[in-house]
Amino acid sequence: MMNRRHTLLNAIKITGLYSCILLLVTMLPTSLSAQLNTKAAQALIQRVLPKHATQFVVQSIAAENGKDVFEIESRAGKIVLRGNNGASVAAALYHYLTEYCHCQITWNGTNLPLQIPLPAVTKKIHKATPYTYRYYLNYCTFNYSMSWWDWDRWQKEIDWMALHGINMPLAITGEEYTWYIVYKEMGFTDEELKDFFSGPAYFGWFWMGNLDAWGGPLPVSWMKSHKALQEKILQRERALGMKPVLPAFTGHVPPAFKKKYPNAKLKATNWTNGFADTYILNAEDPLFAEIGKKFLQT
Repeated sequence: MMNRRHTLLNAIKITGLYSCILLLVTMLPTSLSAQLNTKAAQALIQRVLPKHATQFVVQSIAAENGKDVFEIESRAGKIVLRGNNGASVAAALYHYLTEYCHCQITWNGTNLPLQIPLPAVTKKIHKATPYTYRYYLNYCTFNYSMSWWDWDRWQKEIDWMALHGINMPLAITGEEYTWYIVYKEMGFTDEELKDFFSGPAYFGWFWMGNLDAWGGPLPVSWMKSHKALQEKILQRERALGMKPVLPAFTGHVPPAFKKKYPNAKLKATNWTNGFADTYILNAEDPLFAEIGKKFLQT
């Protein structure tokens, strides 16, 4: 554990804007296999197919060479879905729905004209993925599509991820509250932080250090509510065997940072056209590792 933490902190010191990527690379295990949470898998089936959930049986099988696997077969008039975790079971369900029931669950709509009885699987299906990591999302898509989502919408998306085999989703909802706590502990006032956080519609630009405060100020109530939303998101994704990718420090600091830390190595950037300067802390400045550590521990 200490070696993993040492690697993590070294990654923080090495890089600036792309610290999230390096942190991910240095921490990646050779396997993401998780034990099957049967209740979580059954709950997904209930959400997706509330009228037919009792026609499915969930069972556990071991991963193959550290990678996800699923099986499907008919037994005693029911469809048996086996997997090494919830995402594998969900992938088995979707394979059955598409290949045997000719159904679809997409972003644009759902087509689930299931017949009764459900089509039988005449020969057991066994599939193993060659891919350890099936990553999903980036900062722009996350912002443009998801800034206004509530828990009901997130539940649908997480189910969609699992059905389509995703096991490593980006998870950055509510990170503003973590930054709020970090900077408050460093002595920044609410008034100073009003000039930092953007409004939700511009989070993608804010997260990447391109602008501050645009569309703000961001209410603390928003930050707290989305921290709670993030906790639900992470709990659900992990229950299904996913490994969410969390944010880290990129060097982007509040405008008031230059006054509070006048000797800090800062680079000012500006998009012109009426935007104020934004400030990026040099990764070689000792404060970079200190703030990055605070963020990870908060």
